[in-house]
Amino acid sequence: MNFKKILKGNKKALINSKKDFKAIFEIMFSHPDCILCEEGNKKHTYGEAYDMILSAADSLKKQIGIKGEFVALECENSLNWIVGFWAILISGNKPYLVNTRYPANLTNSIIKSLNIKYSLCVGESKLSATPIDILALKSDNTCSLDDMADEIAFSSSATSMNEVVCFYSGSQVAEQILNFEAIVKECPQIIRHYKGELKLLAFLPFYHIFGLFAVYFWFCFFGRTLVFLTDYSADTILKTCRDHKVTHIFAVPMLWHKIEQKVLSTLKEKGAETTFGIIAGLFTALQNIAPSLSGVTKMAFGKINRHLFGRSVQFCISGGSYLRVGAARLINSLGYSLHNGYGASEIGITSVDLRLKPRHLNAVSIGKPFDSVEYKIDDNGVLWVKGTSLCTKKMINGKTIQVDGWFNTDDNLTEIDGYYFICGRQSDIVIGDNGENINPDRIEEHFNIEGAKAISVLGLQSEKGEVLSLIVQIENDCDLSQIKNQLLRQNALLPNVTAVKKFYFTNDSLADSGDIKTSRKQIAKKIKSGQITLTDFDRI
Repeated sequence: MNFKKILKGNKKALINSKKDFKAIFEIMFSHPDCILCEEGNKKHTYGEAYDMILSAADSLKKQIGIKGEFVALECENSLNWIVGFWAILISGNKPYLVNTRYPANLTNSIIKSLNIKYSLCVGESKLSATPIDILALKSDNTCSLDDMADEIAFSSSATSMNEVVCFYSGSQVAEQILNFEAIVKECPQIIRHYKGELKLLAFLPFYHIFGLFAVYFWFCFFGRTLVFLTDYSADTILKTCRDHKVTHIFAVPMLWHKIEQKVLSTLKEKGAETTFGIIAGLFTALQNIAPSLSGVTKMAFGKINRHLFGRSVQFCISGGSYLRVGAARLINSLGYSLHNGYGASEIGITSVDLRLKPRHLNAVSIGKPFDSVEYKIDDNGVLWVKGTSLCTKKMINGKTIQVDGWFNTDDNLTEIDGYYFICGRQSDIVIGDNGENINPDRIEEHFNIEGAKAISVLGLQSEKGEVLSLIVQIENDCDLSQIKNQLLRQNALLPNVTAVKKFYFTNDSLADSGDIKTSRKQIAKKIKSGQITLTDFDRI
């Protein structure tokens, strides 16, 4: 069926509905022949998934015999996740979307606070709840939608290691979905297909706000296809995109920064940096004149793109933390059209820069607020958000708080001609020697250290107060003297007031395995607890 007809018809149906999860489910699965997902060599239609969901819901309802309670969904992105999510709702219960990368003690504390008795999973469970295997949820009967629940819950990022749970009703999710029509009107390229298909890489976990709303609800509500990964290694991600002809990649900056590092490292090995820079500049200039030339650009850089995402990718979005300008420039110069967006667990997805010319996208604006929200910046430069698509309530360390009015994001933003730009997190700001507020993101972007696995700029406490410091995660066989020389040389180019004062290296990982972004708060806590051991570069 023609996608524009689906877009128009499903949007109209949602507007005329009760805007609850029942309506969202019925409309989302109203085109049974569309392909819902690809897992390896297997394809599954919306019709197949619909039957699996109703069968699983009937089985679940009979097994647990409860209604109106939270049931944990402990599962990675997959068809099983989709079946489990809707089965819980249709059984009359409410899914709590487990962040499988959380420490077990934190998740189990949340399980206790939500009084969760059952957990849907595949294989073994790590939770203090009775496990139910999603694969075993089968019934000869189908469950009706009469008792369908209308609330979901998931946790915000665990940077504070506090219990923080956000609750959304079907109404708030419907508002998130309805934002999509205005997005398409302003930027039709966001629904650009490749050879008649639109396929999203399911890289972002669906228990993460970005993955849940921007990948799953935005596109599956309109019958598009998800491509699931077998693992999250860089090679698997790139190969999956090429093999499945993925068209849309939404990811956190960590992925784009790794791609930037991979390309620059390859160019340096081949001595092709200067040539690439000249050609990239030429095609960037051409795209600034006519953005539609992105396809020609992908062809021109065919040798590079064959080792990256291939030629099928039409639209990319970065969100979740600070995107390096250098990464944006490189990805856009290759013709992949990388847009920067903004959102948070408590507010959903609230904006994305929908302009198409690289000169706009390379400035890494987060765009303008969507129709369902308003932005305001206070006297301290902090963004506040309110609207109809924000979560209805939060639970912090077991205490429920109603969300009403303006929400403090803790992010410093500036606004230029209606477009918003992230300056950093208020809680990450380091106070310089002269009292100036220093944004670690801006300083970190300045450093490009060959031989470093990862770096982080942050304020570390000392006897003299907070000191602007840079930590380098190293390999065992790296040349420390060479890394130190790079650090000092690049640091000397910064103004004295914003220059890094202390440099450290470590063999310990700055991010946990599977993390989709690095948290400075977490790094500081790990240093304090001894999980990250630092060595001063002054000893070299």
